[in-house]
Amino acid sequence: MIVFLNGPSSSGKTTLSRNLQKIWPRPLYFLSYDSVDAHIAPFRYAGHPFPDPERPGEALDEVRDFLTVMTLAAAAIDRSGRDAVIDNCLFDTEELYAETLRLTASCDAFWVRIDIGPDELNRRERERGDRAIGKAAWQRAHLTPKEDAAYDLILDGEAPSEENARILLEAARKHSSERGRTDEDEENRGG
Repeated sequence: MIVFLNGPSSSGKTTLSRNLQKIWPRPLYFLSYDSVDAHIAPFRYAGHPFPDPERPGEALDEVRDFLTVMTLAAAAIDRSGRDAVIDNCLFDTEELYAETLRLTASCDAFWVRIDIGPDELNRRERERGDRAIGKAAWQRAHLTPKEDAAYDLILDGEAPSEENARILLEAARKHSSERGRTDEDEENRGG
């Protein structure tokens, strides 16, 4: 299974991911743009743009490419019988949602949106001190998909993270059982 945590910066995705890892019944691989940022991608070392393999004649968009590679890694983890959680924020301006769905079409994906009020989001962003003020509010306004029906679960980002992790685990188990999979089946799927 791939758990996609979609919410703005400072909504609690990373904390939720770590709490989820503590209670997940199997190893849960954590993938986050913030955790690896530019350190894993080759762009800062090359000193020149790379050609985009999907758009001949254009330079590769570094952020879009990294997010694509992260999604491909999560899909490989799922296809190998393991589980992953992706802590990310998809924006309507980057058109990555459709690409993410395409790349994970054969995977067991579980989509979670983290909702949080603007006042609490702004307070957390200021408290963090490592983000441009206003980035989280912009992301909140541009989060995609917007429709509630696109998500398997919507969590209150202002609730305790440990509680949200338990709610998510139970919802993911229900999702898997509806698809005819149990924790034991998932363990055996990886070989």
